[in-house]
Amino acid sequence: MSRHRAGALALALIATLLLVVPASAAACGEEGSEDTGPLIPSAQSTPGSFTYEGGTVTVTARVEDDCGIQQVYAEVSSTGGTYLSVQMLPYEIISGTAIVYRGEFQVPPNYEEWAISYGIEISAEDANGAFATRFAGETEVAGLPPFDEAPYVSEASVAPNVLGGGGGTVKIGVTASDTRGITNAYAIVSYPNGSEKEVWLEPISFTRFEGPLKVPANPGGTPQAYSVTVFAEDDIGQTTGESAGTVTVEPKGIPNPGWLSLEPSYRRFGHVKIGEKGWRNIVLRNTGKPGSPPVSGFLRTTGLPFFLPGAEAGGLHFTLEAGEQRKFDLGFKPTAAGLQASRLTVARNDGAQPKLGMSLFGTGVK
Repeated sequence: MSRHRAGALALALIATLLLVVPASAAACGEEGSEDTGPLIPSAQSTPGSFTYEGGTVTVTARVEDDCGIQQVYAEVSSTGGTYLSVQMLPYEIISGTAIVYRGEFQVPPNYEEWAISYGIEISAEDANGAFATRFAGETEVAGLPPFDEAPYVSEASVAPNVLGGGGGTVKIGVTASDTRGITNAYAIVSYPNGSEKEVWLEPISFTRFEGPLKVPANPGGTPQAYSVTVFAEDDIGQTTGESAGTVTVEPKGIPNPGWLSLEPSYRRFGHVKIGEKGWRNIVLRNTGKPGSPPVSGFLRTTGLPFFLPGAEAGGLHFTLEAGEQRKFDLGFKPTAAGLQASRLTVARNDGAQPKLGMSLFGTGVK
């Protein structure tokens, strides 16, 4: 059965009618009497709107006539093409010539995307066949709500991306949001042998989820790659995924990449005149053992007034062999008076040591 047909059948159901009073024409038909026809001083329908699920509409009308009422009914027509007539019966006797009539009808659910309106008009007929009509109002049934969108995910990550032959633990993360809220966040890790592992990610903030993955050692002679895809799921089961990249485990015979050290722990430039430059230097060292792979990455500041000479948009690139250290210049050119602070960060290409960096301070003076 179609939805429109089911809706028409549902509308045809008339609620329980509470009171029945027979029509009377005591004054009509007598010599000298005159029928003035019925009057409908007031009429209304409630409520004026429903959600897409529909509901019950109640219609009331005050009807007055000097000859007695034969029948009162509500004519209902919708923008969806539905029409029906609902019988109304006496509900409250106001006087010998005035009665309040009442009726109910069911509005079915609206499974269309647009709203459907139901207009209600009251018709009254007296004992002599005279008619009166009055508009009682309109009820709107909202359209079916738009389908809830799947979660939005971004900033999928896994770090570090390169491990030595002994393996180790990496951190998987994702930022996820949804209008209904995130129920689960997890990662699917594809192993080199074709198997998969599910890693549950725990919330560390309202939108950020992270979890550890222990990657086994690589006893073979070639690198082993593990691909990581992260997913977020909302409360109705919709899921969105994004690749977080791969983790490569070097053969066990190759040493782990070296660990970087940065000296000093912070830098103060003191007082520098506005428009002039103050200089300091820093030392970056690869503490890896001989034979271990080089470490590459970028040095970055958060922007002026602190800067790295020669740095491009992504920062100042570096590559340090095992045991190598390098001195870098760092400048401060204030454009305003007062204490100013920033931070220098070290971003390794392999994702290791994500918090490596130092604070920078300087004071501009006129």
